[in-house]
Amino acid sequence: MGFHRFQGPARALLSLAALLCAAAMASADGAAGLTIDQAFQLAQSASEAIRIKDLAVRKARLAQREAEARAWPRVDLQASGSYLANPPTGYTVKAGSLGSIPVQGVGLVPMPTSDFSIGAQPYDYFSVAATLSQPLFTWGKIRAAIDAAALLVQSADTDLVAQRRDIEREVHRAYFGALLAQESAKILAALSETAAEIVADRQAALDAGTGTRESVLEAKSRKAQVDSRLVEAEQSGATARESLGMLTGLDPAGIVLATGFRDAAAQLDEAALRARAEEASTDVAGSRIRQGQAQKKLALEQGGALLRPDLALGLSLAATGAQNYLVLNGAPPSSGASTSWTWDLVISLSVKMSVFDGSESAARIGEAEQDVEAAGQALAQSRKLARLAIRRSVEAARAADADLAGKLAAEDYAAEREKNAQAAFDGGMASRADLRSAQILLGSARLDRLLAQYTREEALADIARLTGERL
Repeated sequence: MGFHRFQGPARALLSLAALLCAAAMASADGAAGLTIDQAFQLAQSASEAIRIKDLAVRKARLAQREAEARAWPRVDLQASGSYLANPPTGYTVKAGSLGSIPVQGVGLVPMPTSDFSIGAQPYDYFSVAATLSQPLFTWGKIRAAIDAAALLVQSADTDLVAQRRDIEREVHRAYFGALLAQESAKILAALSETAAEIVADRQAALDAGTGTRESVLEAKSRKAQVDSRLVEAEQSGATARESLGMLTGLDPAGIVLATGFRDAAAQLDEAALRARAEEASTDVAGSRIRQGQAQKKLALEQGGALLRPDLALGLSLAATGAQNYLVLNGAPPSSGASTSWTWDLVISLSVKMSVFDGSESAARIGEAEQDVEAAGQALAQSRKLARLAIRRSVEAARAADADLAGKLAAEDYAAEREKNAQAAFDGGMASRADLRSAQILLGSARLDRLLAQYTREEALADIARLTGERL
């Protein structure tokens, strides 16, 4: 399916590596910082949502094993023992009631020679039975059920992959959102100081009678706007760090961001990205699995159609034992006890099929055929949507690259203007107001560049979500 599955030892090694990474960062100096790759690893290990999906995969595998077991013989064993406290005693044959027989040297001997009981029931019963059943031919229903269970495993695994990508997407958003807020706050803090100096200069001019109250109020208004954006950046940064801490399991207050915005634009091969998205998209994979499930359901319904007999072999071995007592002349029942066993082996070939069901099976087959057709249409649609999603993400990334190029050019211009204004001010050829204006222009250009960089990261993260590959 094109997915990288974290299974068995690989998953354990990933979790161990993430825990070691967390421990190392917790004990290391804060200057070392947290890279975006480390954040991805920690989030994969700490996410409860991923663990839930992983448990669903394990459950699906057990269900597959259960389905596979139905193709093997089934052996059942049953044993029982019982004791009758007051069994029927039968009737007593009196001594001599059957006449007598001559015995040489003795004479006539009465028959029987003493009283004895006939028809007395045993006190103890024992029973052991073993039954073996083996399906021989089921018109493919067992095979279809096993394949359907395997598709459930693939579906759960696809959900796990999708969850991992969603977590990485959230980490990417939180990490660079925190970086954007952090760098923006630095610039806005400097702009706030510059704005405060402008307010002070205009207030001094007003006090000296060379300025107007309107200019003072305008400067205060602009400073208030800067301060408002500074508070917004600080709060956004706190929220992003809280989100990043929740995803990685780290203390938000101790997170030091070590990865900056990338400088060069990513080279995007749209054709390759489309092909990769069709292969690795979890939406396409989910549609493909649902199509397979619909086909297996159709096979199951067809296997259960009218006049399609299921054949099964059955073996049954049973043994029954009883302990009998011969009661002589009123002696205790334990005297003269004997145990007898009987056994039997039954071999059977069973045939089971539906002969008439009022067209119920035909209707179910028709429904399953419609599901197969609908699943095929859904798969075709999901492929188109994957290509469209790539097109939109590539569009956003390229637009962000172009916008960033413009913002970088504007920042270069603003930096050159600020440098010239500083030189002119130092040489007495420009006013303080000209210098402050150039400084504000540079700060605004840097803020615009940061936002463009963040927008580009967002677009690249969307592409990574679709293709399963980090850019």
